[in-house]
Parts: sequence; C-alpha cells; structure tokens
Amino acid sequence: MLSILAITTPIYLLITLGFVAIKTKYVALETTRSLGMFVLRVCMPAMVISAVNREGAPALNWHFLACYGAASLALLTGGITVMRLRGRSIPEASMFALGMCNSNSGFMGYPIAALVVGGMAIDMLAWALMVENLLTIPLAIAIADAGMYANERFTTAFLKAIKGLYKNPIFVGLGAGLVIKITGLPIPDVIGTVLGYLTYTAPVVALFVVGGTVASFPVKRISGDTALITFGKLFLHPALMFVAFTLFPAGQPEYILGAMLFASVPMLSIYPIFGQRYGIESITATTLVFTTTISFFTVSALIYLLG
Repeated sequence: MLSILAITTPIYLLITLGFVAIKTKYVALETTRSLGMFVLRVCMPAMVISAVNREGAPALNWHFLACYGAASLALLTGGITVMRLRGRSIPEASMFALGMCNSNSGFMGYPIAALVVGGMAIDMLAWALMVENLLTIPLAIAIADAGMYANERFTTAFLKAIKGLYKNPIFVGLGAGLVIKITGLPIPDVIGTVLGYLTYTAPVVALFVVGGTVASFPVKRISGDTALITFGKLFLHPALMFVAFTLFPAGQPEYILGAMLFASVPMLSIYPIFGQRYGIESITATTLVFTTTISFFTVSALIYLLG
C-alpha cells in the first residue's frame, strides 16, 4: 500500500498546494485562472499532437473510443434517468449526470495514468478527450438546453453545442495532429523538443490549478444529489469501464487500466460553470470540492486493487 501512496500522494500534495496558495491569498486567484488557460489552450493541443504522432502508437484507436464512449454514454443515460426519478428537472438531471460521466482527464487523469501505465497514457488522453468533447459534453448540454427552453429542439441544441468545436483547443490539436500523421510531415527536432517541454510541464501546472479552482468555490451542505453524483463519478464510471473493456477486450491490457484510471478521477474543474448556466452552481461547486477530496482515497484504492 505504501507504494500506491507513493504514486497518489505527490499528485494530491500538488492539488493541496494550489488549494492552500489560493486560500491564504499567497497566489491570486486570477493567476490560477491564467495558468489554467495556459494548460488548456497551449499545453493540451501540444499533448494531443504528440499523442497522435507518437511513434508506434495508432493515431485513433476505435476500440478504445467505442468502449470508453459506450461506458460514458451508459452512465450519462442512467444518471439522467435516476435524477429524473428523484424529481429533478431535465437541465438539472443532465448536468448532474454529466458530473458522473465526464472526467478531468487532462488536469488529473493524465498525471495519474502516466505514473501507472507510462507513455501509453498520453495516447489514451487524446482518445478520452475526444469522447468527452465530441460526445458527452455536447450531448448533456443539448439535453439540458432542450429541457430548459420550450422552443429549443434537441437536434438544434446539439448542433449549437458542437458548432464551436473548431475553436476548441483539443479539437484544434487533434486536427493538426491528424494532418501531420496522415501527410507524413516530419516534426522538426526543435518543434518536437518544445512539444516535449509542454507535455512535461502540463501535469504539474494542471494539478496546482485544480487545487486553486477547488479553493475558489464555497462548500455548502452535502446533499443527496452531491453524494449520488460523487458515487457515480468515482465508483460507477470506472466500474462501467471495467465492464466495457472486459466484454470487448483490447489487445493491450494497459488499456483497461488506463481507461479505469481516467474514469476514476473527478469531473472537470469548470463543472460549476456548467451548473451556473442552469442555476445549480452551488450544488455543482460543492460536488466538485467533495468529489476531489474523496478521490484521493478512491483512486489510491483502485490502483491498489488493480495491482
């Protein structure tokens, strides 16, 4: 168990460092926001380009995409159903379900997975980001918008949710990476070095930003909705990954471990912003803080159980 804690403790100490830095005002909150934008808009596209063009790795792994997407979609559907049965509105149910099925893959999933499965983690990062940015997030937003506005058709809402993808840094990085891969254009050594610097820098900065983000949101009472979302995110999401990759096994066993690790981390740091759009920011903010805190124990336990 000590060897497991040696993996997870530094990760969460960096998160704690960001939390304390903001809470004590040693670092201004605006600084963490700027650092978050740096990771999202500069580092993440560079990481995706590196992943798509990593020697010996497939640009797109359709099996991983299908299994990861199916498990996330199943949880999104199940989460909406359960929340509707609990009397929540369609927008509330959709956002709560999004919290269950969408991970903070870039800021938390990758740093943890990289320590466990090594270089393959960056490939899985690119594929997980594709599922999240092309499927679960647009779908959840479309369902929420269609439920909130009586004149909003689902298809219109979904197209509206994805029409801005060309501005999404992840999508830009994926497009550039695929162009380089398909055309066979060589990446100059100096550019490759810069991409490497950004890839190695991103995890440390991202974890600090996660802590600062958590510190910026007030914690309210832990409600039944918060507990249910946390259970879905930290337990059901990785469990469904295990089911999907077991029923349809991949060629490399590292994929199932990586998928479960990416699924086991908390939801996106901007989850409260999604909630604000539908007037539930207090619940989504509290859930983010609570889930991030509990995840230290659940992620450590998962790594221990998976050996």
